[in-house]
Amino acid sequence: MKQNRKSYRNEKWFEFSEKVQKRDDYTCLKCGRKKGEITLQTHHKLYKYGFEVWEYPLSDCISLCKSCHAQEHGIVEPSDGWTLISVDDLGGLDGICEKKGCGNGIRYEHLIYHPNWGYKTVGSTCVEYLTNEDQYLSKEIVKVFQKISDFVKNSEWESGYTKKDKKYYFTTHLHHQIRIYGDKNFYSYQIVVKQKDEKWFKFGDFIKAHNKTFEQVKELGYIVLKGTITDNEDEKNILRNIYKKIR
Repeated sequence: MKQNRKSYRNEKWFEFSEKVQKRDDYTCLKCGRKKGEITLQTHHKLYKYGFEVWEYPLSDCISLCKSCHAQEHGIVEPSDGWTLISVDDLGGLDGICEKKGCGNGIRYEHLIYHPNWGYKTVGSTCVEYLTNEDQYLSKEIVKVFQKISDFVKNSEWESGYTKKDKKYYFTTHLHHQIRIYGDKNFYSYQIVVKQKDEKWFKFGDFIKAHNKTFEQVKELGYIVLKGTITDNEDEKNILRNIYKKIR
């Protein structure tokens, strides 16, 4: 919802904006730079119908530098908020980095996604311009994505039938099973975990995966299974974050 530009010239807005920036210690809450070295502005996290720009609770606004504010409104390409989707080795400098102002040839294509900007392919250097959290993910998530990709490509699946004669497909991974039921666009899957030092299995709940391809359900099944059985907390957290974004 657009606001009347004249509202931002009103003395009430200046007073309101000053309160927000004072609360934030005159610091951009995204990049951490302070007023004096940057132009500090007040950003509404949301707009409400019928409200003047100074009539909001202070908690609805934050202090941002001019650059971060422009990124927040989608005026310029954001330097954070991107999610790494995959990494591909082209074998040579056959790709082009799509980061604005770059355009260099790249061997390793990092496919990233931003909810306001969509998909973009960047190189190994430019992917480091993500947030600290994303930088961590950009390094560690590659290994996890490779495991997922290898599983989807190389796992062998068989068919079976339930006691009610319902057909399903299953694969075994480290003595555990992933079972997929249903048909195109109406799949569900189930994780079957082998109990340590026991002969019996623990059958998990049926998890719906509608509007997914069979390959996508394989991927979800592996992520849930691996997240269930791994003892590595970092890997568990990465898998959990991946699952939230693609389920």
